[in-house]
Amino acid sequence: MWKWLRERLAGWPGVGLLAVVVAIAWLAGRGLPDGRLHVYFLDVGQGDAIFVRTPDGRQILVDGGPSPEALLNQLGEVMPFWDRSLDLVVLTHPDADHMTGLVALLERYQVTQTLDDLESDGIAATGAPSGSAPSGGMTMTEADPAQLKAAAPWLAQAARPGTRRVRASPGMRLVIGKSSFTVLSTGLTQSGPSAAGDNNDSLVLRLDYGTTSFLLTGDAEREAEAEMLRAGLPLRADILKVGHHGSSRSTSAPFLSAVKPRLAIIQVGAGNRFGHPQPDVLQRLADSRVLRTDQNGRIEVISDGEKLWLKTER
Repeated sequence: MWKWLRERLAGWPGVGLLAVVVAIAWLAGRGLPDGRLHVYFLDVGQGDAIFVRTPDGRQILVDGGPSPEALLNQLGEVMPFWDRSLDLVVLTHPDADHMTGLVALLERYQVTQTLDDLESDGIAATGAPSGSAPSGGMTMTEADPAQLKAAAPWLAQAARPGTRRVRASPGMRLVIGKSSFTVLSTGLTQSGPSAAGDNNDSLVLRLDYGTTSFLLTGDAEREAEAEMLRAGLPLRADILKVGHHGSSRSTSAPFLSAVKPRLAIIQVGAGNRFGHPQPDVLQRLADSRVLRTDQNGRIEVISDGEKLWLKTER
């Protein structure tokens, strides 16, 4: 932008001041509410971070990727430069490639509310608010000590004064202006820690605005997908955030048949050591348009409640 200004305003009186004024005005207008839903799939490397600005200007972050620097740089590109506040921060599960950036963010930003499915006392009561006893019909599960140890930095920051920590439960719906988040899954409902690993304990969220919809799957794998299918959950969505960065253990054919996404977005790091996204996943996604943060950079999807627009960084 500065180069563009210099080239076109060279030789004009007061060009330096004018350039500064124009730049400040441009930066000030960026990130302000415009009556549309903006969903940014941030380019944070091998990890997930999704920033949502609602039509009325609420700001939500789902996961934070593996790098505090990458996350803060990306947020600086999509939020007003003076703004250091978020209405809601969601941790889908405490793996480092989802959580590390959030821990640093909570130290620097004013966060009104956080959402996760972690219980620090070692017992998780599926469907119960944090700190409450489960009522009839809810399943008691032993919280995984390793997972709780990994989550300790997040739990410490989420307990900061001025931030309200909320425990997610299946079916929970957060209405935010004219848009809404629904918690479809908090993980497998079996006894004991998930035999398939903590990826299947990811929060799975559905974001709706008007007739447009986004399915945010965290790292949920085929066991969690199968459970959601058996439960008959509303999985059909326009936009699918592909599970577990395109791992073969996610995005099963039956799950895709239920979602039928028009656009599939894979958050993945360039040249990652896992080989994500894996070829069989890309083959299963052949009927959808696929965008990847390693190839397209930051991906923005805009909705007016009926139509969708798409912007990519490259």
